[in-house]
Amino acid sequence: MSAEPQDSIFLICDDNAYVRRLVADVLIGGGFGRHAFAQTGDELLEATHALQPRVVVTSSRVPGLSGLAYTRLIRAGYKNVSRTLSIIVMTNTPTVAFMDAARDAGVDEMLVRPFTAQALLDRVDAVLARPRRFVESLVYTGPCRRRRMIDPNATPRRRLCDPLEAREAQEEAAATSRELVRKSIAKIGALAAGLTQIDRAKLREIYAAVGDTERFANEARDEATGDAARSLLRYIRATGAGAPADPDVFRAHIDAMQKLAGLRPEHHDIREEVVRGLVAIVDKRLKRKPQAA
Repeated sequence: MSAEPQDSIFLICDDNAYVRRLVADVLIGGGFGRHAFAQTGDELLEATHALQPRVVVTSSRVPGLSGLAYTRLIRAGYKNVSRTLSIIVMTNTPTVAFMDAARDAGVDEMLVRPFTAQALLDRVDAVLARPRRFVESLVYTGPCRRRRMIDPNATPRRRLCDPLEAREAQEEAAATSRELVRKSIAKIGALAAGLTQIDRAKLREIYAAVGDTERFANEARDEATGDAARSLLRYIRATGAGAPADPDVFRAHIDAMQKLAGLRPEHHDIREEVVRGLVAIVDKRLKRKPQAA
């Protein structure tokens, strides 16, 4: 890992509070303790100017300003912000066309969601310890495009150039994972049905089923359902020390996961709103203020 952790300010931008917390937790675990948050394009630009971060980790879709539009603005010269600012963009849609557009915009590294902690830290290490040579020309400003980003294909995705058999196998595996997600959600519902008080033994069973749901959702590349499962896991862990578990919280998560399972991937805004609602419920039950991050 880079020798810069104590000196590096990270600016994290996503309109989903859970994603912002997740990125921050991974960075803290990697030794990067200084970070700030933004959730809209305006906040991202304001914080970039005010804080002069070393690295920005932003979603490709932020209200008011896309990740690529932000990158182009920085590379073109924005106020007194360094044009060499390291920018890592997170995306749910790693198509060949999008990756090419990101490279041409001047993005340093791409991070495909859902991601592992190691995948994020690998990209941080790349921009801090092994940055690509910065190019300034009449037609392009940004990290050298001759040296490629870290391969975003660490997780399977469909490409037109993939062999037909490989694409079909990926589609079949994703369909199987989606079916397993639905079965896991049904199992959680059956375990929690009719409960007015959740005992410790039952809680362990539910915890295992929610963990399965998270894993299958990740395999199906269903980020929102995975986030919903992680929200419930967070609540169960927080109450695992003996505090009473509220069945209403479980029912809210089960209803939300069932709704998410019926929504198509293109219903991004609705899916994100459902997850934000779950995060707010858990924050309230744990008597924490919802993060303004």
